[in-house]
Amino acid sequence: MVVAKSVKDSQGVVDYDPFAGGELSRVVPTTEPQREIWLVDQLGEEASLAYNESVTLHLTGRLDGTALRKALQAVLDRHSALRANFGPDGETLCVLEHVEVDLQLHDLSSVSPQQRETAVRQHQRQAVETPFSLGSDRLLRTELLRLTQDDHLLILTAHHAVCDGWSWWVLVRELGTLYALKRGDVVEPLPAADDFADYALEQARHPAGATFAADESYWLSRFAGEIPILDLPTDRSRPARRGFASAREDWVFAADLLTAIRATGARRGVSLFATLLGSFAALLARLANQTQVVIGIPTAGQSIDGHDHLVGHCVNTLPLLFEPDMTQPAVQAIDEAQATLLDALEHQRYTFGTLLSKLRIGRDPSRLPLVSVMFNIDQALDHEDTAFPELQLEFASNPRSFENFELSINAVQTHGELRLECQYNRDLFDAATVRRWLCAYETMLRAAVAQPSVILGELPLVDEAGRRELGAWQPAPTPFDAHRCAHEFFEAQCDRAPDRVAVRAGTEALSYIQLEERANRIAHLLRARGVHGGALVGIALGRGFDMLAALLGVLKAGAAYVPLDPAFPQERLDFMVSDAGLAALLTEQAHATRFDLRGRPVLALDQLGAELAAQPATRIGRDAAAAASDAPAYVIYTSGSTGRPKGVRVPHRATANFLTAMQEKPGLHAHDRLVAVTTLSFDIAFLELMLPLAAGAEVVMASHEQVRDGAMLRQLLETSGATCLQATPATWRMLLQLGWQGTPGFRALCGGEALAPDLATELMSRCGELWNMYGPTETTVWSTCWRVENPQQGISIGTPIANTTVWILDARGQICPI
Repeated sequence: MVVAKSVKDSQGVVDYDPFAGGELSRVVPTTEPQREIWLVDQLGEEASLAYNESVTLHLTGRLDGTALRKALQAVLDRHSALRANFGPDGETLCVLEHVEVDLQLHDLSSVSPQQRETAVRQHQRQAVETPFSLGSDRLLRTELLRLTQDDHLLILTAHHAVCDGWSWWVLVRELGTLYALKRGDVVEPLPAADDFADYALEQARHPAGATFAADESYWLSRFAGEIPILDLPTDRSRPARRGFASAREDWVFAADLLTAIRATGARRGVSLFATLLGSFAALLARLANQTQVVIGIPTAGQSIDGHDHLVGHCVNTLPLLFEPDMTQPAVQAIDEAQATLLDALEHQRYTFGTLLSKLRIGRDPSRLPLVSVMFNIDQALDHEDTAFPELQLEFASNPRSFENFELSINAVQTHGELRLECQYNRDLFDAATVRRWLCAYETMLRAAVAQPSVILGELPLVDEAGRRELGAWQPAPTPFDAHRCAHEFFEAQCDRAPDRVAVRAGTEALSYIQLEERANRIAHLLRARGVHGGALVGIALGRGFDMLAALLGVLKAGAAYVPLDPAFPQERLDFMVSDAGLAALLTEQAHATRFDLRGRPVLALDQLGAELAAQPATRIGRDAAAAASDAPAYVIYTSGSTGRPKGVRVPHRATANFLTAMQEKPGLHAHDRLVAVTTLSFDIAFLELMLPLAAGAEVVMASHEQVRDGAMLRQLLETSGATCLQATPATWRMLLQLGWQGTPGFRALCGGEALAPDLATELMSRCGELWNMYGPTETTVWSTCWRVENPQQGISIGTPIANTTVWILDARGQICPI
């Protein structure tokens, strides 16, 4: 410990002590990247705010505030960088022996939800817009927002000079473990933390190291010619002096695209990062109409020497020079990106500031030297590793109001998707422009992974003319309640007409109120067995009343259902159970032994009659977390025909739009009877079971035997008084061959395969309406629909259902008829 104005360290003497009268543990030289940030910080408040790093941890559940405060204190005690300040010239880092955590508490539980949402945004904005003084302030700020008794937001804000992306990953993981320890839970203790002061001393010795000359030679050779300046088209004239005002646009690559991008790179031995980076370089080259572009990437110093538990600013910027050849196949760009990336990483110890000092770059106050665009891919936080006992954690970065770069993209892998967090300079670009570029990036990537041999310069980019033309295909918006859960459509009909028949199976029928009470009891059973809002519950039941009641019961419990067809191969069932992480399974005794949920409940409904009868028949009520519009209603696994099956998560917001829109077109009414034939493991079953219940109509449940036997299915259609059936072209052709005559008011829905004109013509002669439906599993059942009127002029997949956007482009970006 040092308590003096002249501080002696093992490496020498430092005469300046900014903490005169305080207690220092160490004073060490700052690293070169830290000094670069310090210099930018001296340009003014906006420049400093460009380096405010802020994250929000959404903690759902009963929070132990005392344990959280103690855990935050332990984090400060472990990591010297968080207790440090800078000397007056930015050359020294002064580490305090102890810094008391200052957790600001804000109780928002008594205000209205709208006021609460506004207050949260204000706190997050204030976090990124309150500057740090590098010479005197605490460089980590903490505040806790109480939304409700079981809902809190922990906002952590640090200056980038002492905390980088890797550091957040370390901090959040450690905070969960330390919280558990402070609660008295038995958990694996944390290993000793790496000391940033030691790391800083290591960096100070590097220029004398054996690799320095080779690193310098590599980088100077990369920029031996004319230094390219990335000149993207701007929405306004570039100001004479660059500013820092920024905003953020997020863009999500869906799971299917992310999977395809990975697969395309993997086939060529190219990493995900290199695949994204090479494609992004090609996009920038096309936007700027340049043959060379430079993109900066941050590299974590922690990863070089195995400092896995190190917190601090250890980032070095690597300027990667790309020369995408627009006349070559698209895959060449990612091959070259991989080579460029690997070469750069071999020489990543050479600092960006040192390189700039060696290059002859003319000073331009309107631009950053060499690197104006950054691209990064974040480490994914493993929620199991960051788990807080009895709490659910969601981690998100807070958008900055100021940014050092013209564009800075941070790619975050979350829930199987890839979120592109794009900070952009507001002096140069509009939000619409950035969104258009991100859309173009996705469009280009989708085309590239679909046809890797396509010439790079011919990959499609969506232009404004294309948007306007495609917009003409869009239907007028249809109002719908985005916060309405799927089962609440059924409940509304139950309240309206409780004694109306809801479902028939064989010779038996259940009214809406009988189905409601059965589903409510299943929901209470699930809650009693530990199923919480947002959990996933498997359903492996035969076709009958219990299958439909189980589906509704899972939704009523606040969970999402995952169908598991007992007819599937055991290997596929095992994979889905493991991949989904089911909280429980509803099944029957005949299938129960086929499933291993590793201690979580496997509930055979046909063996739980007494327990179910003892459960309340009343509704549970809305679960705040599960009733959110983006909470999942179901997870359907794809066929896996191109690889391992993947679970597609469909939220209640999407089902609300779907059920509302489908009641209008193709339409379903209370007098209808729809025959359900599809296995629950296909998303088409959602329409067959839920749309009639949403409209107050009847579901006629076809048995396994009736689904497999065309003659039995024909008989069911004729004897049940059915008015609607959804089936594949193969099933419709089979019914026609077996003599089904139809009725004038019958509504036939056809999907899953291409509808041939001759089949359409024959169907139209036997029914009142024929609709062609289209949509992949990744959407909510159907994306488009079209009423067939003149099959001989062609069969279209039609226009999007209400509030759904569908664009069809060819490989050159030209609009195709849909």
